[in-house]
Amino acid sequence: MKEFLIQLGNHIPQSALPILKTWVERHPFWLKVTNARNTKLGDYRSPTKKLPHRISVNHNLNQYSFLITLTHEYAHLLVFEEFKNRVDPHGKEWKMCYASLLTELVSNSVFPHDLSQAVQNHIKKIPASSSADMELNRELKKYNQATDNFIHLVDLEKGDIFCLKNNRVFVKGEKRRTRFLCLEKKSQKQYLIHGAAEVILVSNH
Repeated sequence: MKEFLIQLGNHIPQSALPILKTWVERHPFWLKVTNARNTKLGDYRSPTKKLPHRISVNHNLNQYSFLITLTHEYAHLLVFEEFKNRVDPHGKEWKMCYASLLTELVSNSVFPHDLSQAVQNHIKKIPASSSADMELNRELKKYNQATDNFIHLVDLEKGDIFCLKNNRVFVKGEKRRTRFLCLEKKSQKQYLIHGAAEVILVSNH
C-alpha cells in the first residue's frame, strides 16, 4: 500500500491522497500509468481468476485530469462489484456512482475554486467521457504545463486549417454533436474529430 500511495502521490493532488487511500482499502486494484494514448485517457479492466481489478491512466495528464480520470475508472470498478456486466458501462448506475465519488472530492476541497465549479457543473450532467465536457476541459487545461502551442479544436473557426499531433493537416468543418467533420488535406477524406482534441492552428480561413 505504501508504494502504491507513493506512486499515486506523484500524479494527483496531495489533498486527495487520504480519500484515494480509503477507496483502495475498500476495493484494491492495480494501477498502471501508461504512455499517452490518443483514443482514451484511461480504462478499467475487470478481475480474472489470476488478476485483480486493473485501472490504467495516461502519464501525461495534469494532476487534476489524472484524478478525474482515475475517479471515472474507479466508478466502473464499483459498478462491476455490484452489478458485474448486467448494466450499461455508462448507464445510470455508473453515473450515480461517479457523481458520488466526484462529490466526495469536491466536498473535501480537493479542487481549486474555479475548477471545483466546473466539476460541480459536470456532476449535474455527466457525459460518458469527461473530454466531452468542454467547460471542464477548458478549466483542466489551465493546469497543463505551458510547453506547447496546442489549442482545442472547438476554439477554432469553421474553415481553419489545423494540424494534429501526428502532423496530419485538416480543415475544420461542421459540428456533429461533440465532434467536427474535418477534411484531411492530403487524402481529401473526411473524419470526425472530437472538439476537445488538441491541435495546432496552421492558418485561418
